[in-house]
Amino acid sequence: MKMIGHVLRRAGLQIATALALAPFTLVAAPAFADEAPKAEWPCVYRKVPVLTAATIWDGPAITDTSSWRKDETIRKLSQYLVSRRVKEPEAEAAVKKFAAGLSADTRDAKLTELFSAVLTRTNEDRKVVMSGIERFHKRQLERAKEIEKEGIDLPPAGDFGATDAPAGEISQLSSKEEKYKWEVRTFQEKQANIPIACEIPQLIDERAGALARAIRAEMKS
Repeated sequence: MKMIGHVLRRAGLQIATALALAPFTLVAAPAFADEAPKAEWPCVYRKVPVLTAATIWDGPAITDTSSWRKDETIRKLSQYLVSRRVKEPEAEAAVKKFAAGLSADTRDAKLTELFSAVLTRTNEDRKVVMSGIERFHKRQLERAKEIEKEGIDLPPAGDFGATDAPAGEISQLSSKEEKYKWEVRTFQEKQANIPIACEIPQLIDERAGALARAIRAEMKS
């Protein structure tokens, strides 16, 4: 039993390193250009730095991406529409209500302006979320290296006595080994959050596509 500490230490080290460097299995997405290197982006859902109008919109070309900020109604409505706290049916109803209040001669122009606002806000949201994922992933990679070094630097497992010593002798692990085990566990718990976070950009993109379709459906041409 004197090798128990050594075995536990090595097992923890392998788990920590594997979890930090292994890819995550989420829903695969089609390939896009300008992807971030895998070392920076941990998600299976491919990173697209900017969501373009052409990806989700078949309406008029978006040539003006700032004039909507001068329209208080569109500014407030677009903020409401992109909020993930608002359910899609509620967002679609808000689009219909907005469109119904527009005059025929301004309807398509104002709806196009609304989409431009939604797209801009979506990209702002995506940028914040993706940067957060990358920062967290970077910290985890750095922590994995630290844990690996700590495991290597631990002294050899002590001699716990006779080979027929009771299993309870595992409690005799040194304070450094106990600290190491705790750090591995904490690392694993944090690492488990990455696949969850990786779902958010995909959900943002899906919502933007749904909003684009809802806005487009209210246009006359």
